[in-house]
Amino acid sequence: MRIFCTYKYHQRYLPSYLTRSFTLSSTVSVYVCFLFAETTSHPLLGAIMLLQILSAVPLAALVLMIYVEQKSSTPAGLLQICGRLAQYMRKRLNAWRYLFQGPTMITAAYRKAAGKAFQIPGPDHDHIFITSAEHIAEVRKAGRDELSLFGATKQMFQPAYTMLGHNWLDERGAEGIGYVRAVGTLFPRQLLNIMPDMHRIVRESFDAFMSQRGNSNLPAYELNKRILCKLNGFCFFGDELAQNALFMTKIFEYNELVITAAEILRIMPEPVKRIIGPYVGRHTSVQDKVFNLINDVVSRRLERRRLAETGAITSPSPNDMIQWIIDTAPAKLNWDSRRITYEIIAIWFGSVHALSATVTYVLFDLCIHPEYVEPLRKEVESSEFDIFMRTTRGLPLLDSFIKESSRLSPIEAMSGRRQALKDFAFSDGTQVKKGDWACVPAMAILHDDKYFPRARSFNGFRFAPLDRLPKTVETLSQPEGPSRYSDLSENYHSWGIGGIVCPGRFYAAVSTKLIMAHILKSFDCSFLHPTTKKARSWRSYILPRDDVLLQFSPRKQEGV
Repeated sequence: MRIFCTYKYHQRYLPSYLTRSFTLSSTVSVYVCFLFAETTSHPLLGAIMLLQILSAVPLAALVLMIYVEQKSSTPAGLLQICGRLAQYMRKRLNAWRYLFQGPTMITAAYRKAAGKAFQIPGPDHDHIFITSAEHIAEVRKAGRDELSLFGATKQMFQPAYTMLGHNWLDERGAEGIGYVRAVGTLFPRQLLNIMPDMHRIVRESFDAFMSQRGNSNLPAYELNKRILCKLNGFCFFGDELAQNALFMTKIFEYNELVITAAEILRIMPEPVKRIIGPYVGRHTSVQDKVFNLINDVVSRRLERRRLAETGAITSPSPNDMIQWIIDTAPAKLNWDSRRITYEIIAIWFGSVHALSATVTYVLFDLCIHPEYVEPLRKEVESSEFDIFMRTTRGLPLLDSFIKESSRLSPIEAMSGRRQALKDFAFSDGTQVKKGDWACVPAMAILHDDKYFPRARSFNGFRFAPLDRLPKTVETLSQPEGPSRYSDLSENYHSWGIGGIVCPGRFYAAVSTKLIMAHILKSFDCSFLHPTTKKARSWRSYILPRDDVLLQFSPRKQEGV
């Protein structure tokens, strides 16, 4: 006991002991509450309460150690131990508070930092937030074995447990970056050819969901997830799988499963994760069904390519995401059908939830600011919409409205996440320890008057060309001039930083415009319960609440 309680032990082993005890007890509490969510009114609140109880175990052990050591330690030594304990506990409690108040914590720290880097702890890693152009430039120049977007993404989705054991490499480019060309170049080119089909799918999906619900009071977030699941299904998989009702049902379920399972797994210590992970990720057969259906198509496509190379087939190849991933896969690595299927599923994950939340917030803003309905409706019912359908560009007022909604109500408080694959130091001495993230406080910047005048006010046409502004709506324009939703800019980091940006932003802009144009043309919408809270936060995410209902009233035609 004397050896266990020596000051050297406190100094060397106490932080590690407390971290393991605190993390394990916290993991158990959150996991238990998720498993028994149906029996609690608020599982996350229950997790916090259980966390407080279980976390008393390491604290009690420490108090005992200090008490035993009192007779042989100096008062100064005991005071130092207590100080270190208080500092450690404050950090750990803030790390768990981050799960529920992440955006608020990031914004408060951003204002206090006054342009300098700052740190926000999390349960599984710390976040080092940077804002200066110099730091962002250093992220761009960092070696691929130093700061990794892939490493951060792997930590988010836990693919070893949520993708049938697939685990991509941390270093960007280690397995090629063909997906960038597939999503960022080939996909936008194809949009011109499939716009009419996308427009049709939006209408059909909206009508089908309304018919399924049996009334015109619809949960906005679920509505958009259903529409975009169908829309993405067509663009990714073509009619072969998009028309398969079983597949579309299962891949929608898969999206929900991955998000929930990954969040549970992220906060578990590795030893616990290895035991519980296989159960959390595979407690249903949905993974196998989705994988097998996609893999069957990929296998046939690979065989078809082999026959085409021998001249046995001369017809053109399909034109969808499956084919583009096959065509851009790194030839030297000889990807088989399973590896290609993993790649397709990984890209799919990033294409539904984020975009669904964005469109939902745009809908919310349309209901909150009805003065914009008339000029937007006039635009989508004019020849501007025909130009948009022919070129994928245009509709500048609607584009600005979408961008302003995304600025004021971003779905994430951070952007540009990079995991440190080894200890990394910026030129000013700012440290990012191995496993921690370097990132940008995107929401705090978007809400800063320094970059966006009257940043906390909604100005729907803030980014629109001056010659397109209607006289019926007062507008405050950006000093730097007009810009489009899909544009990259110095202070608008929602699409990424450091030379690695979202290649799917053009598709996101087109899809959002198609959905909003359909609603503007066909319905008047409003909140069924205007006082209902609209959003909830988890980590750095700010997502629409599932229980927010919108009332869609068919527009009355003139003369009827």
